[in-house]
Order: sequence, then C-alpha cells, then structure tokens
Amino acid sequence: MKIFVFIFFIPLFINCQSNRFVYEYKSIKDINKIGDTTKAVMYLDVFKKGSVFYDAQNYRDDSIAISKGYKLSLFTDRVYKEYPKTIFLITRVNNDFYSVSDNRNMKWDISPEKREINKMIVKKATLNFGGRIWNAWFSTDIPISDGPYKFQGLPGLIVKITDNTLTHTFELVSTQTIKGNLNNKTDHGKLIPIDQKQYKKLYKEYRENPNKNFQGVEILETQDGKSNSEFKKNMEKYYKNKIRKENNIIEIDLLDE
Repeated sequence: MKIFVFIFFIPLFINCQSNRFVYEYKSIKDINKIGDTTKAVMYLDVFKKGSVFYDAQNYRDDSIAISKGYKLSLFTDRVYKEYPKTIFLITRVNNDFYSVSDNRNMKWDISPEKREINKMIVKKATLNFGGRIWNAWFSTDIPISDGPYKFQGLPGLIVKITDNTLTHTFELVSTQTIKGNLNNKTDHGKLIPIDQKQYKKLYKEYRENPNKNFQGVEILETQDGKSNSEFKKNMEKYYKNKIRKENNIIEIDLLDE
C-alpha cells in the first residue's frame, strides 16, 4: 500500500468537504497468542457534518468478496460521528442490529512531545478510554478534529494511535478525496437504539449465553444426521470457543464486572 507525502495534500483538507483517510488496523484478538496479529484496512470517511469509520473489506459486495477470495476481518461494526460530539456504534448482537449512543467525554492530555510520522510533524496526546490508556499522534496541519474508531476531540487529525499494551494500533497510510454525504445508517435496516450502559449489559449477556438464538428453535435433523440437541450443543461449543479467543476486545472494560 502506498504512503502519500501528506504535506502536499493539506490544501485538499481545507477546501474539500469529503475526504477518505485510510488506516491500517493491527490488533491481537487473543491475548494468549501475542504473536498472532490481525491486519485490516479501515476507512474514515469525513464529511462536512460528520464521519463514518468502518472496515473497507466487510462492506464490499459479498459476491465480489467471495469471488476474489477476500477474508473478512473481525471488525464488523461501524462508528458514526455527528459533529461536534455525537457518537454512535452500529453493531450486531445475535440477530439484531443496534445503534449504541456513546456520550463519554474524551479528556485528552496533550503533551509538548513531537515526532515525525510519514513526513508530518505530529504532537502527542494521551487518553484513558474503554479500559485502556491510548497514546495518539495528531497533526494540526490537517485541521480535522477526528480519528479512527471513536477517537476525536484533538486540534487535528489523529495520524497514529496505539494502546498501552501495544495490541491495538491504528495508523494513517493514505488519503483520498470522495463524493457524497454522511450515510444515515439505514443500510443496516431497522436499528434498536440503546446507550452505552445498556450495550455493556447486552454484550455481557451475549458472551455468557451465545446460543440464545437457538433457544426455542427445534431442528428435527441436520443434513449430516445430527439431532436437535447435538446441533445446539455443537453450536454452543463453537460460539463459546470463539468468544474465549476474543478476549482482547478494543473496549476491554466491556468485560468488567
């Protein structure tokens, strides 16, 4: 993937209303496998009134993705920001899609420390958010108070941000100009509105009982001859094993008691 020399593109950010900032997201999903890193290409599409952050691969046409052999990443959510401070996480739990409002303040501690990243002089800021300490590097040369995932509120675009365990890192790798307006979130169909507190409760219930979807569903026999009880037992084992390996989620405080 090519890295642009961003200083030559600064006038674009000032004059254009719609820009795409492409980030590489490196993460470790299972803290017990510290060398097993997942990489994904993420888009932050910035418009006049807000932005949307999503995994580029997960929102391709499924048939195209399958025909080209793409492997979808684990980041299946979207984050919408409505400037200046409104944040929504669009996520799926079991068979339902939710719009999770998040009104937590991001209290950044801006440091005098500076460094160079991709030909840009950036400044350091620290944040306690989602159960992690985050170190961000932002550029005041790109006057957009936004960044990957839910991060925002600095006097410039976040160029790189990583947590203190070094298991979640977002880094800007390229930029594009785009057309259009901020999507109104209807591409997911019906959304159930909840707040962050309700989402935490819902998410913990899902992790404790991931087989909830199959309760009340009776299957006479699967194609491979398994009975209803065998099928449900296998599905419960599959989901619990999957959840057990996803023990290093980005907002780790969702797992707190």
